[in-house]
Amino acid sequence: MRNKQELDRHQQGTRGVYISIFTYIILAAGKIGFGLATGSQGLVADGWNNASDVISSLAILFGMIIARKPADHDHKYGHFRAETAAALVAGIIMAVVGIDVLKNTGTKLFQGEAATMPTVESMYVAITGAVIMYIVYLINKRIAKKTNNLAVMAMAYDNRSDALVSVSALVGIVVTRIGLGWADAIVASIVGIIILYTAWQVVSQAIHALMDGFEEEKLKEIEQRIKQVEGIREIIDLRARYQGSAVLVDVTIGVDHHLNVVESHGLTETVEGKLIGFAEIKRVYVHVEPFMAKGKTC
Repeated sequence: MRNKQELDRHQQGTRGVYISIFTYIILAAGKIGFGLATGSQGLVADGWNNASDVISSLAILFGMIIARKPADHDHKYGHFRAETAAALVAGIIMAVVGIDVLKNTGTKLFQGEAATMPTVESMYVAITGAVIMYIVYLINKRIAKKTNNLAVMAMAYDNRSDALVSVSALVGIVVTRIGLGWADAIVASIVGIIILYTAWQVVSQAIHALMDGFEEEKLKEIEQRIKQVEGIREIIDLRARYQGSAVLVDVTIGVDHHLNVVESHGLTETVEGKLIGFAEIKRVYVHVEPFMAKGKTC
């Protein structure tokens, strides 16, 4: 049953990736083509952003495929963190593209290149791109929350930034048409800043997970759930970490020192049963120590 649930989660995640890749290819071709034809720097920058998103989406897809591999002789915990590593790679790619966009638009701005008048059609392209990407963002955000997949959430963040980038490109087209051609380069720079900010969000979350960071609020919820188990005198140590979308928990509990091995083991199984499936927890490691009458362990 659990394997079937994992398969369903994986299929939902990859479905979101495929939707993003297809959408990015269509939008990148349309925006770059229209941007070059109409002279909109912001639209071209937006199109290249979408093109880079194809690469980052492929990296995420590759990571999700690797994460599905079972544990082997030198990966005893499995390959779940491949998803997190893919999110990190995607964030780095986004950062590189953001820097490149800022560099190119900055050069054009300070060199004072004359802007070609964008057409009304380019406005329609920008509007369409914004609407489509926001819809894709909502789809992937829902999938990411349902599957607790950091890689898909990274892609959703990118989808959201792409929608905002398209809005920025639209603003650039409008200001150019009303005679403020220099403003298009400024708006394209804003595009680059948005890309960099999104990249920082993705990279920071991926690094946090790879360094075994875990939300304090969730840890408290896990602690409260363990305390519900009758027979546990104290929680000596409690830790949790992410392995891709899965959560692994390590807990040391104090139990009455007169309990035998079978009784102590029964408590560990109760703790495991209480936690498995809660808050995406997939594995629980319970260590037992004797709790002495004076409140000390030995």
